[in-house]
Amino acid sequence: MQVAAISRELDDLAAFSSYALPLIDELDSLPTAAPWREWLDRLGVLAARSLKRPHRVLAVLAELEPMASVGPVGLREVLAVLQNLLLEAAEPPLSQRYGRLFVGPIEAARGLSFDAVFVPGLAEKMFPSKIVEEPILLDAVRERISADLVTNQARLDRERLTLSLAAGAAEQRIFFSYPRIDLDQARSRVPSFYALEAVRSAEGRLPDFGELARRAETAAASRLGWPAPRDPSAAIDDAEHDLAIIDDLMNRPEGGAGGARYLLTANPHLARALRSRYQRWSRGWTVSDGLLSSSTEVRAVMVKHALSARSYSPTTLQSFSRCPYSFFIHAIHGIAPRDIPIAIDDLDPLQRGSLIHDVQFELFARLTSEGLLPVRPGNLERARLLLEEVITEVASRHEDDLAPAIDQVWKNAVAAIRADLREWLRRMSEDTSGFVPRHFELSFGLPHWRAPDRDADRRSVPEAVGLDCGIQLRGSIDLVERHSSGLFRVIDHKTGKCVGANDLVIEGGRSLQPVLYALAAEKLFAGEGEVSEGRLYFCTSAGQFSEQVVALDERARNAAVEVATAIGQAIERPFLPAAPSEGQCESCDYRAVCGPYEELRSARKPQGDLELLQGLRAWK
Repeated sequence: MQVAAISRELDDLAAFSSYALPLIDELDSLPTAAPWREWLDRLGVLAARSLKRPHRVLAVLAELEPMASVGPVGLREVLAVLQNLLLEAAEPPLSQRYGRLFVGPIEAARGLSFDAVFVPGLAEKMFPSKIVEEPILLDAVRERISADLVTNQARLDRERLTLSLAAGAAEQRIFFSYPRIDLDQARSRVPSFYALEAVRSAEGRLPDFGELARRAETAAASRLGWPAPRDPSAAIDDAEHDLAIIDDLMNRPEGGAGGARYLLTANPHLARALRSRYQRWSRGWTVSDGLLSSSTEVRAVMVKHALSARSYSPTTLQSFSRCPYSFFIHAIHGIAPRDIPIAIDDLDPLQRGSLIHDVQFELFARLTSEGLLPVRPGNLERARLLLEEVITEVASRHEDDLAPAIDQVWKNAVAAIRADLREWLRRMSEDTSGFVPRHFELSFGLPHWRAPDRDADRRSVPEAVGLDCGIQLRGSIDLVERHSSGLFRVIDHKTGKCVGANDLVIEGGRSLQPVLYALAAEKLFAGEGEVSEGRLYFCTSAGQFSEQVVALDERARNAAVEVATAIGQAIERPFLPAAPSEGQCESCDYRAVCGPYEELRSARKPQGDLELLQGLRAWK
């Protein structure tokens, strides 16, 4: 699966290169200064090669033909001329079977005419907007200084002109509307006096606000929770028509059974979606709730994903407690959220954590080579100098890879990381526990660890570690320390906030690294000493340099068995429904797949089927 993904990515890169590199060469060959004739020819060719629909750009360039003999002009001047023209140029829409729709500010309708014009928002403080006198330079002072300065009367006249432009653009019909409810304030809105003026212009009399509100309610029976009219014949598209029919059927005393069956025959995709939605909201677990099939074919596939048949990382196993279906999508299907390249204007938590981990690994390697471990107050100054060197080198590499958009933001982020790591090093020099760092980035089950660009300890092994609880574990331990008595302890560095209590073992299945990494180290160092504990060390100011220590005792071993039992049986059955823990959907990468209501839907289902999952979540 990984080979296929890499192959697709290489094909995509090759295709992108064949498209982008010639364009880059074309851009590079543009002159520094040339007559407008040459600029227009070169830019026209470039637009035709790079844009799917270059008509708008070519039209702008055609408008500049009278300037062809002017020049030479530089690139900066060409950009200054083209920038606003390209932003303001309107591209005529493609012809449509049902006509055309223009959406834009009223000022953009100058000189245009339409069969029908819709003017929304005729409510107080919307249209007209609230006009407030400029407090720094009052209108009376403005009038004495110059008649060209804008005053409140000029703003009011401009608004009235705007309404006249909208009315003048309508050839046959014009529709005025206003929102009856202010969603932010949860109160009724009042129509503006412009709405009253529109009625007086049409009927010759001025209604009051109450009459206008009553007429609006009868003319448009729109509702916030049901975006369709009450009368299906008033619908403007197929969706509104179907919703209006369904609303009528739902409000009938007999329920209107069978009245919407035409939806199941009109479109097979809609029929499948409706049946799936019905099953997901039903009271029982169905195949639409996740992977719940117990067929022989499905079981045969899932056997390959048993905990003893393939390796899993602690991070992947942690996702099961948050939501079994999320675990299924990520661990079994291997589907990851789409990466969308964006300009880096700040470090996200993953980028920050990666930079800090790289610094820590390289620092430990240099401290080891110079014999400065353990770091103590006597050699702290030399260790600080090494830390500064490593931070500068690693930050330079990451800057080249990330290409941050704002240089100062990047410098501030690196400065904050530098301050955190200085404090982390100082605290390490004051550690009197007797444990000494021995192994850094100790990986197992990661066959690529021997690659030159892969940071890993010399004791790393390519095979996964088989734990007694039945899990084949892969991963990379940040730090393994050893005591003079022969005890080992495992440390996983965290760069975020510490949100758990100190007495947690697996935190409801959401924090498995201390226990599972400690059990893995026990296997890797069998015969060399005992592993006493696993710990999470929050090595930044965001985590207040706190620790969560999990002793490798009987309770921790039982917790690992509980994890293996719950996940193992869920894979074997298989039973991997969308049953998220509280609040998990809000931050889930796969929310677009399930929607935002899985927590509510799963609560309607039989909870007895989730006994093992709930038991795992109950663990501290």
